[in-house]
Amino acid sequence: MRNSTLHQILEGFIADAAGQLVAETARGAEVPFELIEQQGGSSPLYCYRPLTGAFIRERLDVLAALPSYAAAVRALAALDGIEAYLRERGEPRIPAQARERADAALRCLLARVFAERSEFGFDPARFEAAYAELERALYEGRCITTVIAPLLGIALDHRSRELALGDGLSLVRGETCADAPTEAVWGDGEDPTVLAVLVVAQDRAVPPPVSIARARFRRVLTTLRLFERGGYAIGPMGWTRTDSGSWRPVAL
Repeated sequence: MRNSTLHQILEGFIADAAGQLVAETARGAEVPFELIEQQGGSSPLYCYRPLTGAFIRERLDVLAALPSYAAAVRALAALDGIEAYLRERGEPRIPAQARERADAALRCLLARVFAERSEFGFDPARFEAAYAELERALYEGRCITTVIAPLLGIALDHRSRELALGDGLSLVRGETCADAPTEAVWGDGEDPTVLAVLVVAQDRAVPPPVSIARARFRRVLTTLRLFERGGYAIGPMGWTRTDSGSWRPVAL
């Protein structure tokens, strides 16, 4: 896994989608099947194959209404490389708009996770395999660099893990980042901080985008101060890492 934030967001959506599809079948919806011929010795064998993709397509509006769908679409729409994934999945048309490409990628991911299944319980192994295919298409020859810093003086609603701001930038409740440095999450106080997080896909030879993160984090502060007075500040120390490597402190 190279992008843990993307992994967590998509896993949450796929788990929610699994629950919705289970509920659909419990209410009587049936997965269509096709009869296929397989060679077996001297005579052909016939078996039924569930048309899971068609079943999912018919329920895309319901799945898109799930609360976790919007976060998943935003996360994918902000990434380069979705076109490559859609081509690998054999999509006949690559949408021009990032939002439409993200919608198509989620549909393809769902189809891979539940391929040829007539039951829709969440299967972690199937999700991991499908997610690995997605990451390979997105990041072939590239790396994921993450820069984080405590954002002081602000709190997120306890029902929201993350507030996506676009182009790889988000605010995340620190305690939900299991592998974030303790100093970043807790600092000197008793309550966990909110983290400003910038995730960038880049060539491996390029230095970490610390200066870009610094500028974008400061723009967040400026925006906050325009809307409401408060003691907002970015912690003096940030952390960066490549893919799922070790965190390295950087001055902000």
